[in-house]
Amino acid sequence: MPEPARTPGPALSRLLAYRWPLFIALAATLPFWLSDVWVQMLVFVTLFIVLGLGLNVVVGFAGLLDLGYVAFFAAGAYTMGLLTSPGSPIDASLNFWLILPLGVLIAAGVGLLLGLPVLPLRGDYLAIVTLGFGEIIRLFLINRDDLTRGSQGLAAIPRPELGGFAIDSFTRWYYFVLVAAILVGLATARLRDSRIGRAWEAIREDEDVAAAMGVNTTKYKLLAFATGAAIGGLGGVIYASFIGFINPAAFSLQVSIDVLAIVIIGGMGSTPGVIVGSLVLIGIPRILQFRETSDLLARLEWLRDALNAVVGGIDAITPGSIGRLPEASTWGAQLADDTRFVIFGALLVLIMVLRPSGLLPSRRRRLEFAHEESAPTPAGAA
Repeated sequence: MPEPARTPGPALSRLLAYRWPLFIALAATLPFWLSDVWVQMLVFVTLFIVLGLGLNVVVGFAGLLDLGYVAFFAAGAYTMGLLTSPGSPIDASLNFWLILPLGVLIAAGVGLLLGLPVLPLRGDYLAIVTLGFGEIIRLFLINRDDLTRGSQGLAAIPRPELGGFAIDSFTRWYYFVLVAAILVGLATARLRDSRIGRAWEAIREDEDVAAAMGVNTTKYKLLAFATGAAIGGLGGVIYASFIGFINPAAFSLQVSIDVLAIVIIGGMGSTPGVIVGSLVLIGIPRILQFRETSDLLARLEWLRDALNAVVGGIDAITPGSIGRLPEASTWGAQLADDTRFVIFGALLVLIMVLRPSGLLPSRRRRLEFAHEESAPTPAGAA
């Protein structure tokens, strides 16, 4: 029999009750004791939290495997660029706060356009079609020189102003993106616990049974695509204004893979999981490129020598050569650039084997996996 769940003590229960206010307060204090380089990294981490929360609606709540999420990100970014960049053929010089809802609506419309033809598809077929849709959008941006300026991109995208102050420093951008992430997190949490969220979960578990129970699967699947796309468009508008320059190279398939990896490794359907996944997959590769990290790794030359001795021993008894670890001062850059995809793959394999529900899964998903593990074996089963 499975062990009964332990009830946390009164002190821990009070701490858990205030975990989100405490976490937000901690996040708000980070710029006061970090340098601009670290704050810039946190801006990207928080931006990917926003994107992860959007894809979490599609994949984690509704169970729709979407590999073309970058299309919605690009829709929001190019809405911002086309309407504000001086090099755009349709520059309208609109205010950021007018373009923000417009970019969200256009991205939601793109989500509906994607959702309509893929309604009958599930699983791998849905993933392949959405992947192709994302590539179509990228190729469209490259080939429409008259509209998007192709590979040259759109530059001089203005930054927003709030209360007479321009959001022009990394600290101000961090707080701006942090507020956006908090609002998106609150909205998705409310959706998850609403009737719409229960319908999404029913579709995720078994679409046929959900339809038999009276759930309008067409309506709720389209709603999931539109909601996730709208959040992706929000992230795109913010990204374009923060960077100030966009071109199709910034909207490759890798963006979709990064966001999907954040959701899977963190825990599908879990807001804390998205936060942890973004910190691990977006934050760590950037931290490895910092000078402080290189200085720390440079002091571990003894470890490099020990590992190279082990590798040399393996080379002596196997055909071919594995190679040698680089100088300690270059470990960070090589880990962040050359072996990033290997790290992604290794993390995914480890998570699927050791933590199939993710690092911080939602309570409901955790109970589902616990129930499957504790289910009794049918009589007569081998």
